[in-house]
Amino acid sequence: MPNKMSHDAVLILSLLKGFDALSGVLILGLCQIAYQNTMFVTREYQTLAFLILFLAPICLNLAGTYRPWFAAKWQLEARRLLLGCVLAYSCLLVIGYVLKSSSDFSRVIITTWMIIWPIFLFVFRATLSCFLRHFGRKKQFTRTAVIVGAGALGVSVSNYLTNNVWLGIGVQGLFDDKKEGRLENHGMILGRTDMVADHVREQGTDIVYITLPMRAEKKIKRIVNELTDSTSTVYFVPDIFQFKMMLSGIVDYLGDIPAIALWESPFFGFYAVLKRTLDLILGTLILILSAPIMLTIAIAIKFDSPGPIFFAQQRYGLDGTPIMVLKFRTMNVCENGHNFTQCVKFDSRVTKIGAFLRRYSLDELPQFLNVLQGSMSIVGPRPHAVAMNEEYRKLVAGYMLRHKVKPGITGLAQVNGFRGPTDTLDKMEGRIRMDLEYIRTWTPLLDFKIILQTIAGGFTGTNAC
Repeated sequence: MPNKMSHDAVLILSLLKGFDALSGVLILGLCQIAYQNTMFVTREYQTLAFLILFLAPICLNLAGTYRPWFAAKWQLEARRLLLGCVLAYSCLLVIGYVLKSSSDFSRVIITTWMIIWPIFLFVFRATLSCFLRHFGRKKQFTRTAVIVGAGALGVSVSNYLTNNVWLGIGVQGLFDDKKEGRLENHGMILGRTDMVADHVREQGTDIVYITLPMRAEKKIKRIVNELTDSTSTVYFVPDIFQFKMMLSGIVDYLGDIPAIALWESPFFGFYAVLKRTLDLILGTLILILSAPIMLTIAIAIKFDSPGPIFFAQQRYGLDGTPIMVLKFRTMNVCENGHNFTQCVKFDSRVTKIGAFLRRYSLDELPQFLNVLQGSMSIVGPRPHAVAMNEEYRKLVAGYMLRHKVKPGITGLAQVNGFRGPTDTLDKMEGRIRMDLEYIRTWTPLLDFKIILQTIAGGFTGTNAC
């Protein structure tokens, strides 16, 4: 869809920002009345109300809740709302800690508010969406549009406008050189592409969406030149989804020149800081809690077999740069670099204590030091040995794209059955598919979900060796 929204959508989303902030304050006040029969009497609660008004639009915007959500999946919208609220709560907690004022507030009131507010925001959006759809059916179209190109992308644009009639854009039909008649449930083919300009001038069409494939460069230029003799607004909708390995779709601007990222790390700006902060907090906590276990493991390894306690193996990190990944030694050899043979079940090189450690992934505990050092993350694609990277990058399409983010101790692939040896190409393709899906759909909530799944069962998958 075009990067710019309609004036109606911009107005609604702008009003929504103010409503979200005011609703947060109002619900807090109602919670006060319910438990204390007062409402913003003390200076502390007045300050909290002001902070909510300031932080709510910012945090919800960072979570992506002010994108055009009217046609979004409700599960996705719920995640965005919850993430935005959690960000706001986190900011308020940090401010309260710094000012040493958290004890001035009722925990019952604050907890009740923290539960009710995101639920209210979700219910309100669902109600508003239903209203807009109902209102749109009765609304007369204020603008008309045609779509040039009746391929999959053109049909998608037509469906979007048809299903969101509240936008006030009526689709007159589509133009295509290879199709004619009526497309089932998708609109009427009005003619060939060389008829677009005449139709626009005769019918006074307001908007033209060009959805032709990028390979039709000459045809696109011809149509655009012909449309300069009209007052219609022309949008070019690039067919970037033809790239199967597309991960991002983020639009950046080089001055006035738009550039679309086909693949880009989701961790930049605020999200990079958020990801790193979560890694530092959780990594430090886990290392402190696991210190006695790690000491016991170190002693057991020393007594079980000769050799070092730790094993540092070279692997590929962010952007494919080499990193040294720490592990407890589980074999009687320390293979590295290109001289590496992947471990298999009942491998004779695995020591007695090593078999136990690998079974429950306890040999990975030292990698939390890599997390604190910054070369790894708690959640991300598992780092592979250099020899495996060089082998599979030639066999699996998009293999190296997994290195657009830091490698992780656990990941989406590991909790979806792709843990352990990848002794067939199908297994590696499945793992890469999960890794790219993680990069494409990352949210902080996804990280927490993967961590919980790992604790619940990911560490002891049947593929462990």
